[in-house]
Amino acid sequence: MADKIADNKKLKRLMTGDRPTHNTYSIAHYIGSLKSRIINQDKYDTFVFIADYHALTTHADKTSLISSNTVGMIRTMLSLGLDPKKVVLYRQSRIVETFRLHTILSMLTAMPELERQPMLKEKIASGYKLTYGLMGYPVLMASDILIMDADLVPVGKDNEAHIEITKDLARRFNSMYGHGEDVLVVPEGEIGEIVIGLDGQGKAGKSTGGIFFDDSTEEVKKKVMSMYTDPTRLKATDPGHVDGNPVFIYHDLFNTNTDEVKDLKDRYVKGTVGDVEVKQKLLSAIEQFMEPIRQKRSEIDKNMTDDDIFDLLRQGEEIANNSAEKTINRVMKAMDF
Repeated sequence: MADKIADNKKLKRLMTGDRPTHNTYSIAHYIGSLKSRIINQDKYDTFVFIADYHALTTHADKTSLISSNTVGMIRTMLSLGLDPKKVVLYRQSRIVETFRLHTILSMLTAMPELERQPMLKEKIASGYKLTYGLMGYPVLMASDILIMDADLVPVGKDNEAHIEITKDLARRFNSMYGHGEDVLVVPEGEIGEIVIGLDGQGKAGKSTGGIFFDDSTEEVKKKVMSMYTDPTRLKATDPGHVDGNPVFIYHDLFNTNTDEVKDLKDRYVKGTVGDVEVKQKLLSAIEQFMEPIRQKRSEIDKNMTDDDIFDLLRQGEEIANNSAEKTINRVMKAMDF
């Protein structure tokens, strides 16, 4: 793995990360970001990081969980098919050059840019305190991306505005200090879908309902059979609405039998199929998706200790730090420091 960066930098670089606020992912997160990194790991020089400092913006009182959550998230990614021989895995907190770049970029960021961020408003509305770190979240995210010379950044649609700030900051730095050259790579975002919660309210998550990769078959069944459907449909013979219906949204995402999905939609609109049948077939589709992942996770848990996971991270951090050092050296030289 130590030679990976030399071997792969001829490829464009994909870079993405996740906050360790939970020890696994929801299947909605798979649609939003995880699927892209797995599909693209052969096409891109892929860097995936655990954003442990970002977790402090909303979970500063739960740092004791970061280590175990990190291990759980890595195990889940591996069970989904992420190959540690192809992908650089690392922890944000171990890449010190990120925070040097963060300080520099913060000097180029106007407060109104941060104040109008949709996610900031969402967090405050959810009851989180407005801290310096929460306000500056997009600048730290930009530093994570730019320090690694990322070309492509897969994120959920709720992070799209942060990608735009990253691009703006890269261009601003290059214009101010580049002397006609691009010191910082201006990345492109790959925007994933936001999947609605099982209760039909907002995006899937712990509070709005979600199916997680560590859910048992019984837990998945309970969640699917209690899913929100069409509130205007009082009995199975009533014509129903398919558009915006969470059950059919999940069918479209996870049911590979497209003929079955089309048949269910046609009958639902006509009022000739009940919610129970529609949900049972969705359950079968999700279980078909989940079962090989559960089997792979069982193998990983049997064969990899937590120390093995941290060894993977340390190897990745050596590579990531080498890359970050090259970037910060360009930055300091461009600024005449």
